[in-house]
Amino acid sequence: MTQMFTSLFEKWLGMSRSHEDFRDSLFVLIAVSILSCVLLLFIYYNIAIVPNFVMASIEITGLVFCLLAYYFLWQGREVNLAANIMVSVMTSISLLLIYGTGHQEFALAFAFLTPIVSIFVLGYRVGSVFSLLNFAIVAYICVTGMDYWLPVYFDDISFIHLSAVYFFLFLTAFFYDSGRRKTMAMLKESNRQLQNLSHTDMLTQLYNRRHMEGHLKEVGRVNWVAILDIDDFKKINDEHGHDVGDRVLIKIARILSSKMDKFGHVGRWGGEEFLIAFEVAERAEVEAQIESIQSAIASYDFGIKRPVTLSCGIALHNNSVKSSTYRRADEALYQAKASGKNRYRMAAS
Repeated sequence: MTQMFTSLFEKWLGMSRSHEDFRDSLFVLIAVSILSCVLLLFIYYNIAIVPNFVMASIEITGLVFCLLAYYFLWQGREVNLAANIMVSVMTSISLLLIYGTGHQEFALAFAFLTPIVSIFVLGYRVGSVFSLLNFAIVAYICVTGMDYWLPVYFDDISFIHLSAVYFFLFLTAFFYDSGRRKTMAMLKESNRQLQNLSHTDMLTQLYNRRHMEGHLKEVGRVNWVAILDIDDFKKINDEHGHDVGDRVLIKIARILSSKMDKFGHVGRWGGEEFLIAFEVAERAEVEAQIESIQSAIASYDFGIKRPVTLSCGIALHNNSVKSSTYRRADEALYQAKASGKNRYRMAAS
């Protein structure tokens, strides 16, 4: 049954239950529905049972605004606007009931609705403003009119009790909603960090293979693909240890990242291999950038008393040959290695 109603709400609101605004939209929809039902009951009461056309007119006006809130939820997906309308209607009518009837017919009980509903619906910041403003008006009505409210006697201690209960509910709602929203913000930030981690190589902080494979599939973005491999990297690990090898990878990653800032994306493809997805179209620009990278790496002092160089294979990446781009770039890399290393080769188009 719950699943069925949730599915209906999804269709009516036009958003999935996994959407970050679904919970707030659903809460506002339910609150507006309850308020509309209450207003319909009061309209019937003030027309058919105890005629009071002034109150009935006010309640009908409130119902019209509720329908407007429905419209903004359904057509414009304006959940904040709908929430503000709903809380304004609820608060206004409760104040009018208090002002018109005093403490009779439990009218003061309606004052307790605003701090709970407004904070849950509007958030603890905006809801707090509504709640405090509502209390100020209720307090004014009580202080200026308590001497004339008959037959039930309302004195100073009654007002103190009212204030205590009101602020208890207000603070409960405030700390609940502020804690909930901060928790949701922390969860959202954690999800963002996890998303970043799933696309980032932990050692070099470059994009990982998963991200680069996805990037290569984006239509019209990548024009050239270059695979770079550190020459004789195994010897570096064997002679200096894997910690030194990791530091070499990190330093090379920083050089590649700084060099590729305006030309495309660079990621760690695996082991000592890096992949560059060039977004520039001209072959001459790609060749010039690869030569600049190889020169920067070869001249950098890695502190290991031996040269560090890169070999590179480059392939055109277009729609007609996209599926074979990596294979052709890898073959060109093999040719660069075979021809003496610290070189690049272009794959045949």
